[in-house]
Amino acid sequence: MLNEYLAKVRHRCIENKLDPKLIPSFTKISWNELNRIRDEYKERLAVIQTFMERFIYRNSGIPVLVTVTDADGNFIDYLGDKSLEETVVHQVGLQMGVQFKEELVGISSIRAAIDLEIPVQLIGTDHYHEFLHQSACYSVPLHVNEKLIGTISIMTFLNYAHPMILTSLETVVDFIERELELLDRNRYLDEMNEMILKQANTGYIVIDKDGKVVKVNPKAQAMIQSIKEEETLIQDLAPFNELYVLFSRGEAIRGNKVVLTNEEENLTCLVDYFPFPQGTLIQIHDISEYQKTECYIQNAEKLSIVGQLAAGVAHEIKNPLTTIKGFMQFIQEDQLDSRYLSVILKEIERINEITNEFLVLARPTERAKEWYDVKTLLQEMDVLLSSFTIQKNIEIVQDYMEIPRIYCDGNQLKQVFINIVMNSVEALEPNGNIHISVQKNSNNFILIRFVDNGCGFPKQILESVGKPFITTKENGNGLGIMICKRIVETIHSGTLNLYNNEQGGAVVEVLLPIGKD
Repeated sequence: MLNEYLAKVRHRCIENKLDPKLIPSFTKISWNELNRIRDEYKERLAVIQTFMERFIYRNSGIPVLVTVTDADGNFIDYLGDKSLEETVVHQVGLQMGVQFKEELVGISSIRAAIDLEIPVQLIGTDHYHEFLHQSACYSVPLHVNEKLIGTISIMTFLNYAHPMILTSLETVVDFIERELELLDRNRYLDEMNEMILKQANTGYIVIDKDGKVVKVNPKAQAMIQSIKEEETLIQDLAPFNELYVLFSRGEAIRGNKVVLTNEEENLTCLVDYFPFPQGTLIQIHDISEYQKTECYIQNAEKLSIVGQLAAGVAHEIKNPLTTIKGFMQFIQEDQLDSRYLSVILKEIERINEITNEFLVLARPTERAKEWYDVKTLLQEMDVLLSSFTIQKNIEIVQDYMEIPRIYCDGNQLKQVFINIVMNSVEALEPNGNIHISVQKNSNNFILIRFVDNGCGFPKQILESVGKPFITTKENGNGLGIMICKRIVETIHSGTLNLYNNEQGGAVVEVLLPIGKD
């Protein structure tokens, strides 16, 4: 391949009437263009220079000149022996910016390496011009990610020519290519990371080992307006300073909740600290909107429960109203015995009791914790629970042991209990039963268990407990259990367990701590 190529080039040199006795007149690109190319190749030239300096050092005693070109054959850098620099660079005019074009320079190892994309050596009379007959030239094409980006060449005097020079140059170029590919890959990753940081909806702060802020992405800057790169210490930035102290002691900082205050609003955020060899990455996730949405969902679920309660409550109220209506008719006819007035008052009190419990559910969640007796909370709900069960003749069996009071939000726990009973009633066939028991589980916890005799939980429900929109109800949204789980586990530091009874039916267990969380 090479011999055929050189023969064709030599023939074209004769056709172009190039005089082999004369030194060719090189054309040069402009200084602006040369500077542009060198700036584009800046990182690559630094890598090439490092490797070639080692090559020259290990081959000390051999006068060599190393030249670098781009893929178009433009001479953009050189280093090496001073004697060759004097004779070739200055006297011949082989200077940076020179273009290696066949119609002017004839046969050259650089042009051949670019055209054929193979290593090339030209020794003595292999060259067309006589001024190169006392030199040996070796050129190897330089590729990055399989793309030709230029050549690296070695020139020496003829009496120092040796085949191992080309072999050594190929080896060095192979190392350079690997380093340049790694450089390109790292640059790509850096650009990707920079883009991700800039576009991310999560705030990121990078600090060095001393706690000095070295990088802040736009999201973090928006959340913490006072922070500045290279000017802020994390130790001076509340509330991150307290977390940094804990982190410095070796504690894991994962999902720590903080409130950030800026000129526009207060933001509730979760903060994570991730160490790496040069420092720490702080991740800030704004959950303010999530908390608002969660609150909306919880209120929507409560309204949904209230809507379903309405039918049962109406039925419960209708019975005492019928009784009162009958006695009022007796009053109109003067046929009422005074002893029946107590019955009327009792029925009115029942209506008042039902409506009061019904209104409890419609009140906004205040998350006010007090000391409550769970048995009392359940007993206060007897009327509401019966409004669920009466339409399908479901029997509720209660088994309450003596237990200590717990520190809780009674209103929210009532919502949990109602949701559990409502789900059981909907899953049961008519004339089914629900067993509610309360007992002390250990020294620090009480257990409220709901057991029905239905067909149990479907597999997809048990596999996705607490996930939204997982439901078997035709018009359900799957948010009820998710909200119950959050009330029990997040707000009350308890546990909510769902499983199927071996004898059949579904079991829901609510485990709550006795003391304050």
